[in-house]
Amino acid sequence: MMPPGIETDIHTMANAGDDQPRNAHTAAMPGRATGSPADDRVRTRHSLRTRMALWSGAISIALLAVVLLGTAYLVRQLIVTRTHQEALSTARDAAMGLDNAMRAVMITTTGLSDLVAHSNLDDDELVITLRAMVRATPDAFGALLALEPRGTDAAMFARYVSVDNGKDRDFVADGYDYRTQDWYKRTLSSPAGWWSEPYYSETAGNLWMVTYNMPLHRADDIGRAQGMISLDLPLTTLTSQIRLLGEREGWRVSLVAPAGMLAANPVHGVALHETLDSYIARYRRSDMDGIAAAVRKRRAGQFLHLDQELGETRYTAVEPVGDSGWMLFVSQSDKLVVARLYRALLLLTAVAVVLALVSIWLLRRLARSISRPLEQLALSAAHFGHGEFDKPPPHTGRRDEVGLLARSLEFGRTSIRQQLDEIEAMGAARQKLESELSIARDIQLAMLPHNRVIERDHTRLEAHAVLEPAKAVGGDFYCFIERGDDELWFAIGDVSDKGVPAALFMARTVTMLEVAAGVATAPDRMLAEASRRLVEGNDTCMFATVLCGRIDVRTGEFVLASAGHESPLLLRASGESTLLDMQAGAPLGFEASEDFPVLRGQLFAGDSLLAYTDGITEAFDVDDQAFGDQRMLAEVRPLYSAQDNCERLVAQVHAFAVDREQSDDITVLAIRLVEDAAGNATHADKQVE
Repeated sequence: MMPPGIETDIHTMANAGDDQPRNAHTAAMPGRATGSPADDRVRTRHSLRTRMALWSGAISIALLAVVLLGTAYLVRQLIVTRTHQEALSTARDAAMGLDNAMRAVMITTTGLSDLVAHSNLDDDELVITLRAMVRATPDAFGALLALEPRGTDAAMFARYVSVDNGKDRDFVADGYDYRTQDWYKRTLSSPAGWWSEPYYSETAGNLWMVTYNMPLHRADDIGRAQGMISLDLPLTTLTSQIRLLGEREGWRVSLVAPAGMLAANPVHGVALHETLDSYIARYRRSDMDGIAAAVRKRRAGQFLHLDQELGETRYTAVEPVGDSGWMLFVSQSDKLVVARLYRALLLLTAVAVVLALVSIWLLRRLARSISRPLEQLALSAAHFGHGEFDKPPPHTGRRDEVGLLARSLEFGRTSIRQQLDEIEAMGAARQKLESELSIARDIQLAMLPHNRVIERDHTRLEAHAVLEPAKAVGGDFYCFIERGDDELWFAIGDVSDKGVPAALFMARTVTMLEVAAGVATAPDRMLAEASRRLVEGNDTCMFATVLCGRIDVRTGEFVLASAGHESPLLLRASGESTLLDMQAGAPLGFEASEDFPVLRGQLFAGDSLLAYTDGITEAFDVDDQAFGDQRMLAEVRPLYSAQDNCERLVAQVHAFAVDREQSDDITVLAIRLVEDAAGNATHADKQVE
């Protein structure tokens, strides 16, 4: 709401604008005729384009600053993304390099295992072979071969061979009880080779070592391993491959052994003294909990987290080192990557602020001379917004863009008055159309047959159906046809479209089915006859899925045939409900077909047969969950009448999709066989659920 003073000024300007602009402009240009085409031409000296050029220039500068800032932001995102991709690629390459180095050890050990298992080498030959394996493996320090005796009198073999001959050792001769050691027991019980945790070895020259241990299975032994082979490597063989990565500015590289020990870590005093979990607990690095979880699960992962120790955001890529159980993670700081970009962004922001201030100053000066007539036109347009179209807008005689705008408003005013009259006429026509659609709906529903109750001797057959179109008229249908004294023919179908076209094709389909039922000997012949008739003249290529059947009222025997329709539901008196597994032919309307497989069955006392369209199973709730077959099977009751089962199922569908508009026609048809022709059992059924 405007202050009273401003509102008074605007009204004053609006009243003055009705006469003064035309007279003033005419006085300023004597001798020029008014009302000619030349009068509407905007001269350069009168044009708003000239005055708006300054304003546009200032705004363009401001927009340029915004574009620069946006570009800087996008470049930052691109740089960070590419940096993260580089870190991930580097981690994968480093993990692959470690895996190749460790796999070479595993392949060498496996080769020696196969040689020992498939040959009968004596002790000296085994030592020679073992030494050859050590010398053939880059950086290998030594290897151990231990063989269980094959018999009670056989001697044990346990030799350690080092790259330096002076450090060889015979465990058996030394009396070293290696068979009680955990590493030996674990290796014999392990199904495959395994890598040890890093350990400090004085024998190796006060070095940290890792060992690959592999069980030995001889060719003629089955079951428990008959010995083991192990190969020792200095830990530096593994850490040297990732050392250069850790020396890059802003990068951190950590290597985790299978049991969790940090074999390499940039924090002083952590590597070879802490596990990953103890490091997180000691240094309160809860931001690395996700990394620790990925390491424990031996899974690759990518994490963006806040380094609580350094107070900066870091991107960490976790990669498993093949199948060795070792894990590698590479961490990179985002702070160093975008520091220079932030400085440039700050400079660009300062420039943009200055340009914005200049633009505001220019805009304030120019608005005074430009906005006044526009305010008057806006006030006139506001009257239009309130439905007041009797008063013409001011400034229609001006020769600049304001005059053109005023004349456009006047043209719009007269057009709106005409369109209001047309809208009133269209409203009456729409009301007439809705009335006609309502009549069409009543006619369509009247075409459908009434429900049936057929009594023969001590049996009664109930046939009931419920149809609810999604629109005023729809494409679903059903029909009941009595032939002879003991047969009830029935059909249910769904046309491929909705609305008026579907309703017309539905009427044609029902007619063709009724005609076909009069001459057919079985449901499949009925579909074949209707298929031939519906193809004729079907230029719109519409089609319908149909399920039709025939049932003997006295015996309950039925025959079904389907033209692409959903399988019906068979509900036994015992409460068991199943969807019949029946094959279907092609829908009606595409092309004439003769192949419609039939399904035969029988209803006993209390059994029901329910057919439906996809409006039942494909009704969706607000979470886009479909009603589905299982809910439908759960909602039917064996003791309910055919009418009760139909009405209950439709009600449950509406309750399920209570907040969703009905998107498809809903139709359900039920046939129930009852022995008592008097109907006592049926009435009692309503008391039981």
